[in-house]
Amino acid sequence: KFHRLARTHGFSTAGDALLTIALADSIFFDVDPNQARWRVALYLLLTIAPFAVVAPLLGTLMDRIKGGHRYMIIGSAVVRGLLMVALVRYVSTFVLYPLAFSMLVMGKTYSIAKSSVVPTTVDNQEQLVKSNSTLAITSAISAGLAGIPGVILLQLGGASWVLSLGVLMFALAVFFGLKIPATTVA
Repeated sequence: KFHRLARTHGFSTAGDALLTIALADSIFFDVDPNQARWRVALYLLLTIAPFAVVAPLLGTLMDRIKGGHRYMIIGSAVVRGLLMVALVRYVSTFVLYPLAFSMLVMGKTYSIAKSSVVPTTVDNQEQLVKSNSTLAITSAISAGLAGIPGVILLQLGGASWVLSLGVLMFALAVFFGLKIPATTVA
């Protein structure tokens, strides 16, 4: 069971890494540092907001439905893929900001659901520690491997090409996420 989650996690992490690369070449970071103080404060607030949205609304729903966390893993990959499709078109406009915020919310949703599924893929506490370590290594490797073509695509075709590759990564995350067995989390 764990290898199915690990594959899904790898492609999801690769998609997130490609988003980061694409945003590095967008208006997202095109801000005058002297006028950015309120924007930094807003950014900090927005990084906390997804937890306020996800935890109370979706957390209980995920816990009550058999396979709810699996559905949230798959659903977040679908939504992030669709948001990246929109970002391909709007990466150079101010629509980028709400789309990026939505990506952040869905990323936190994925993270919560993944963390809930990991214990269902192991038999004991020792395996749980090993599995979490494996997922951390998978994240680093996936982000690094995605970064290589991401940077090349950024140089050749711009942020839209990188985002398009990200759409593919989230599509693969959906594919592998469908193979995760549905379980009920205690």
